[in-house]
Amino acid sequence: MIRKVLVVAACLLAPSVAWADTCNIIGVYGAIALVVCPNAQGATALEEAGREACEPISVRGVCNAWIWNKADRAARVLPMTDRQLANVTALWINKHNQLKVCARDGCYAGQVKK
Repeated sequence: MIRKVLVVAACLLAPSVAWADTCNIIGVYGAIALVVCPNAQGATALEEAGREACEPISVRGVCNAWIWNKADRAARVLPMTDRQLANVTALWINKHNQLKVCARDGCYAGQVKK
């Protein structure tokens, strides 16, 4: 009985499966989160990752979560290199409640859309 209660409590307290199974915060700098999501499937999972990463660090809603799908291409410190910026998968802009999928939308002025 106790084991069942503990399992249920752990499931209720744990983050959603999409976030827990696919993403890790690898750095936080003020209101900027650096996140790796190697197994995230689709924009919804990336949006959830951005929201989750920004929740504890946003100030008045301001937070950006830079998300990569490959850990070896992700920035671990700021400032990012051009190579790291060019390999960003998505950018969550918390204040505007907006996800930019970089290959589709571009995430910064110098990025070439794929």
